[in-house]
Amino acid sequence: MRNSIALIIIVLTCISCQENNQINKDLINRIPTDAKIIVHTDNLEDLNQFFSGNELLNKLSALSRIKEIKEASSFLKNYDTKEESLLALSIEGKNEVVITLITSPLKKTIDTTSTTSEIIYNDAKIIKKEIDKRSYYSVNHKGVHLASSSLLVLESIVRRDISDYVFDDGFQNIYNRTKSGSSFYVKATEKKWLEQFLLGKNISDNGNHAEWYQLEARSGGPYFQLDGIITYQDSLKMDHDLYNNLDAAENHIQDIVPLSFRSLKSVTYQNPSQLIDNLKRYHSNEVKVGSQLMAILENTQEMSEVKLEKTNALVFTLKPYEAIFMNLDSLSVAMSTYRDHLIYELTNPIKTHAIRPLVQAKEYQFVTVLDQYFICSPTVSAAEELISNYQNKTFLSEQPWWEDVRQTLSNSSSLLKITSTKEFKEVAKDSDQDDLKLIQQLDENDFPVMISQYVHEKEYAHYHLMVPYAVGKSNQMKISQIASYNSPKKIISGPFLFPNHLSKRHDVAFQDEDFTLHLLSEVGKKWWSKKLDGPILGEIEVTDAYKNGRKQMAFTTDKSVYFLDRNGKDVNAYPQQFKDAITQPLSVFDYDGRREYRFLVTQGDALIMLDIEGKKVSGFSYKKSNKITSQPQHFRVGIKDYIAFAKADNSIALLSRTGSTRTTVKEKPTLKTSLFLNKNRVLALTEDGKLMQLDPVLGILTYNDAYQSVDALVANSRMLLIQNNNELSINGYDVTLPYGTYLPAQVTRLSSGDFIHLIETGENKVYIMDRKGDILSSLPVYGTTKSAIAQSKNRYLATLDGDEVIVYKW
Repeated sequence: MRNSIALIIIVLTCISCQENNQINKDLINRIPTDAKIIVHTDNLEDLNQFFSGNELLNKLSALSRIKEIKEASSFLKNYDTKEESLLALSIEGKNEVVITLITSPLKKTIDTTSTTSEIIYNDAKIIKKEIDKRSYYSVNHKGVHLASSSLLVLESIVRRDISDYVFDDGFQNIYNRTKSGSSFYVKATEKKWLEQFLLGKNISDNGNHAEWYQLEARSGGPYFQLDGIITYQDSLKMDHDLYNNLDAAENHIQDIVPLSFRSLKSVTYQNPSQLIDNLKRYHSNEVKVGSQLMAILENTQEMSEVKLEKTNALVFTLKPYEAIFMNLDSLSVAMSTYRDHLIYELTNPIKTHAIRPLVQAKEYQFVTVLDQYFICSPTVSAAEELISNYQNKTFLSEQPWWEDVRQTLSNSSSLLKITSTKEFKEVAKDSDQDDLKLIQQLDENDFPVMISQYVHEKEYAHYHLMVPYAVGKSNQMKISQIASYNSPKKIISGPFLFPNHLSKRHDVAFQDEDFTLHLLSEVGKKWWSKKLDGPILGEIEVTDAYKNGRKQMAFTTDKSVYFLDRNGKDVNAYPQQFKDAITQPLSVFDYDGRREYRFLVTQGDALIMLDIEGKKVSGFSYKKSNKITSQPQHFRVGIKDYIAFAKADNSIALLSRTGSTRTTVKEKPTLKTSLFLNKNRVLALTEDGKLMQLDPVLGILTYNDAYQSVDALVANSRMLLIQNNNELSINGYDVTLPYGTYLPAQVTRLSSGDFIHLIETGENKVYIMDRKGDILSSLPVYGTTKSAIAQSKNRYLATLDGDEVIVYKW
């Protein structure tokens, strides 16, 4: 019985319907006056079986409140009753937990502990014993056996006149209808009694949330689940009377609420007039709902209040097959476009004061329509957050663990509440430090949310509580947006991903039309800005020039070579400025992998090599001839290095480290792509649609003319990708993407493998695929123009939406 009462604490996790026999007045009329939780059981040992292996209980077992309950209930070890019994949890004094057992008379308990004393009270002999250094008290009294961790509680029951005593009318009604096996009854007067109690607070029961919960634990899955009913009275001003007799509709909020949400409350209705009638009864007054809000209610079936990380939103689900019912153009003072969706700023905001407390009294200035959802928000950013997560499919029902939720809960509910573990941690911030530390350690990936679902009828509601257990269900590569940043000026270059050695994550850089380079954190916080003398050519290269893990960025404009540390400060003698124009992106070579970097600068037909100090490398001398038309690349084949590039006369140069010709290539193909090295061959596509393969040792060219209509080629040592719009050939295997118009694909090598990423421009979708051509889970996501991926502590994708930088984690 050691852990049985721990069940009670999880019962507190919120909050159930069956029918059965007569009330046992001898038992229920002995319940302590201030009992908050009551457990009915036919076998104390049965209480252990469900909870002993429950992961959530194990994670919370060290909370001070749970330990207090375990200590108060330690005397139950001495009982092995298989008779109908009640366990009651009450609060004594300022905030002390008391556990009381009420059962059939016992001749003896199973313990061998000797009696420490006997107390005669009101003609009853109360026996005091000790277990685990804690005293408890027991007595056979007028046909029942009582045992409690508190003498005061036991004495109050002994002196009670039970001939006309009723513990609680509401409890008696629900107990009479539902007692069977192991059932749990939780006093429901205070809405947040559970959270506060778990955190060690002493909460009164003077509220008017509802009357009682009746709960039964469900087994059969790794998740935690309680089912039952909650009772309330429509003659009193109780919170749940707001949903009395509502005809519930199907919930859809899970298909749009972002995974990053904090909490949500959703109400469904098939007839909004029933909602208004309930509000009138609740307020005992006429309710005047404005015509604008009433029109919304009449054309929708679900109203969801969503708390986001920094803001909030009110989301309505349109009735099936319902078109938008408002002329938003005429009602708006302004509008903007975000990811092809119009966001309207209303002349007169939508006000919800008349329907409180169904939702909070707020004003919503902005609205947008997203498929079947009518979204109201106080800020543009809230609408943008919902749009972006919806397009990226980073919402609740897309999570692998939601399948357990879908199979367990009803499709429809009159009231649905979902709270994230992150929000619960926020509530716990002012709790005991040891408890706070334990709660902060609760893994949000293991236990992401707590779900409470109600289906209301006449003065009661069916209730389901579920805490999904997500371990083993989140091992697929998922992607989620973690930041966005709106540049006030046009973005002309980037985004680029740059490793942050301090955070072990990646920062994001971009350049605007004023030639200013900006660096952002992974969550969109600006680190710094630096004015450059022109647009960046090509990519920003990453170096570790001092071999200490602190990274630098190297790149060129058409006038200068820049070398910056992560704080945006110039390194050594950089920037190096040039009179003649730089005509190709900066080539950064690390010949032997020793972090001894060389910067190769291209100026028309000339090459200049610099070291990290900004000095010309004296051992490099290139005899210029024709204009260089491709960025010089470094390839290694065997033990030999090759610096390869194409020239204006269609010749291909293969140089040694010193700049002299290593291999002469006699043929002069007309190329339309850059040069790549794959399986010790230099590859490129020719203008007439052939795949050129160059043996760099012999200088001999061969061609494959099977690629007449190919748009792009990209390769590295392990992957050859040939692209014809949505048709890809990856190392000889054909892959077809959904029809659309695609930008040239890129291949990036990360520590976890080679990945392909590309953008479809018609619907602005970014795809990431593995080397087999399989699209990663949760892809595509939204993005335009450019994509960049990288890996540090997490994997990152950076892309654009016009002049907005978007950062994803995958």
